[in-house]
Amino acid sequence: MWLASRLGILVAVLAGGCATEPRATASAAVASLSTAPVEAATYLPVATLDGSVDPVASVQLGFDVPGRIERLLVQRGDSVAKGDAVATLDDRMARAQLAQAEAATAGAEAQLAAGEAAFARARALHEAGGLSEQQWKDAEAGVLAGRAGVDQARAAVALARTHVANHTLRAPIAGTITNCPDNAGMMIGAGTPLFLLEDLSALQIKGAVGENDGWVAAGMSASVVPGADSRLSAVATVSRVIPALDPMTRRLPVELRLDNPPPGLRAHAYARATITATEPVPAFAVPRAAVVARPDFSVVVQRGEVHARVPVKVLAEEAERTLVRGELQPGDLVVLYPPSGLGGEG
Repeated sequence: MWLASRLGILVAVLAGGCATEPRATASAAVASLSTAPVEAATYLPVATLDGSVDPVASVQLGFDVPGRIERLLVQRGDSVAKGDAVATLDDRMARAQLAQAEAATAGAEAQLAAGEAAFARARALHEAGGLSEQQWKDAEAGVLAGRAGVDQARAAVALARTHVANHTLRAPIAGTITNCPDNAGMMIGAGTPLFLLEDLSALQIKGAVGENDGWVAAGMSASVVPGADSRLSAVATVSRVIPALDPMTRRLPVELRLDNPPPGLRAHAYARATITATEPVPAFAVPRAAVVARPDFSVVVQRGEVHARVPVKVLAEEAERTLVRGELQPGDLVVLYPPSGLGGEG
């Protein structure tokens, strides 16, 4: 009896020790975790845009009529003003057609002058009763036909002059010739692109920012750094924000303009633009060691012995801390270097 009682006490003691051991172990594990408080902070949003630095205007030039190139008046790299001639076609046939139209106009005008003189005489006879009504109407119709013939001849002259003018190719804008034929003499078709004229006095970048960067607005400044030389930077202005996301990328199209590009910034270079907001937004500051990415960014908040995984959006990283947004409060304790599985992480 005594032995059974002693064994029962021993079993009870052992069972009690086994029941309290996990709780003691868990408490010790919690106590071994390092934590830091969440701090209130502000963040100046930044959006980045990648794209090609292109001329503000670019035009491909070609003749409206077919023919043989007679003269090239510019070379690659030449600057031209609006209206300057850049090339001509052989226009001998076009000028002959113009001369023919002008001669036909002179003949029509002479016939009209004779017809109007005859009409004046017919008027006098008609008023004196010496001309029948039908004869009078015929004389009047002859003058009207003569005037229509002159108008038609003059229109033919205008058309022939336009045809001659189309044999000279002129710059529609001021700019720089960046591509052109190497020599004259070649036969070309109507509309064949021959010259590339680009306005390099200003440059532009067309790209897109993130869907959440809706704060980007026209008039904001942007810093542009070409990919080939990070030491070279220029200041651009947001010229246009398209008020609709690209349906394929779900990004917001934005256009930048550089009115005074530095000499080292070449057209068609790849560049990255950084747009900084003008007003800060609320954020939270946590130690960099508290932010994990498994698979998305999150922190583990400790409340007593309870740990909860809280998703966050990383806004910026500083030397010792990370600025984030999420369901946090100033003073919350976040776990540093949280082990996998803590707070329900995978």
